[in-house]
Amino acid sequence: MRFHGRLFLALGASAVAGACAAAGTGTGASGAGAFPSVACAEGVPATPSAAAVAAQRSLLLGRSQEAFTAAQAAAAAEPTNPQDQFLLGQTAVAVGNYEVADQAWDRVVELCPAFEPEVAPERERGWATAFQAGLDAYQQGDTATAMASWQRANQLYTGRPDAYYNLGVVYSQRGDLEQATRSYREAIAIVDRMPADTAAAEMASRAETRQNSLAGLLSVGARQFSTDQFGPAIEIFRYLTGLDPNNRDAWYNYALALYKQERWDDLVPIAQRVVQIDPLNENARIILFNGYKGQAEAAAAANNTARQREIQNQALRVLEEVEALPVYVDEIRFESPEGGQPVMTGRVVGNRANAGQQVTLNFTFFGTSGQVGTQSTTVAAPAKGQSTTFQVPLPAGQTVTSFSYRQG
Repeated sequence: MRFHGRLFLALGASAVAGACAAAGTGTGASGAGAFPSVACAEGVPATPSAAAVAAQRSLLLGRSQEAFTAAQAAAAAEPTNPQDQFLLGQTAVAVGNYEVADQAWDRVVELCPAFEPEVAPERERGWATAFQAGLDAYQQGDTATAMASWQRANQLYTGRPDAYYNLGVVYSQRGDLEQATRSYREAIAIVDRMPADTAAAEMASRAETRQNSLAGLLSVGARQFSTDQFGPAIEIFRYLTGLDPNNRDAWYNYALALYKQERWDDLVPIAQRVVQIDPLNENARIILFNGYKGQAEAAAAANNTARQREIQNQALRVLEEVEALPVYVDEIRFESPEGGQPVMTGRVVGNRANAGQQVTLNFTFFGTSGQVGTQSTTVAAPAKGQSTTFQVPLPAGQTVTSFSYRQG
């Protein structure tokens, strides 16, 4: 038996995120003020040079280019003065030269490690300025400048995921799926490194970025699958199921890609997991049947008759289970009606149940940190081959990322 599988694509990564733009003032000089008072090792200058003080005065007056030029001269004249290098980083951000800022702040910490607590917030302020510049360019349709700005933001500071997420979106729009994958994965990694005591509002924002990045990766994997890039697609789906173990679409796509490569031994446990999550899905069970069938054919080729017979029996049981299902369930998706409560919808196709027989589906919903709620719905079974739809409200106030269900 063969089947025509349909890949499930995510729709959540279609827009660039701008939620964190407010983190910076956009002036590039938001951190300018008194020079930090930092105790460095003996022999390291503790105060800024006169030239650096003059450069800072220009920066405070809004004369950014003049300040940057003067700060470059001051830093060149006293290359071992961390205060001068610190100011050079600030003025470089003010004129949009993030490469110089990055180098200057690296040099500051190299000269005086005690400066690290002073440099970190400067880097984050610089990140916010570059991030906002990218948003402005993107909104004007200049994606090349937007991408360059977000890349510079990441060069300055790697503690926030939003620029990586936005790069993932634009790379995906441009068809550079390899770079999109890297960007989405970096955004997820940053969120997962967040300290446990991060403020609740920030946690919620970054959790949303994480989920959007997961959805973006799912979409990238689906596009790779559609162009027969099964190897890269499999790697994405494996990664997603590791991070989100209840992500039904990732498991299903993973199984389908393994099926396309005829990797039967790898396919069987993955298909079993899909059936566990989505037990009334006809296609999921037929994928599992084909996994067993492929294993049986391999055993026959190896003249392992006993194993061949054992696996053929397992395949037969799966077919019997498919035929015995009361109904088939498919086309499950999450929807967010404008102004309404988010819901899950799906389609029920009649099979062995008598028309009108009540079939109960008990759903469990999962979010980024585990189970977030349950919901049941009862559907009158349609006649064999006919279909009907159902709708289930999602848990109020919760972000739902995945689901599983059982027949009641």
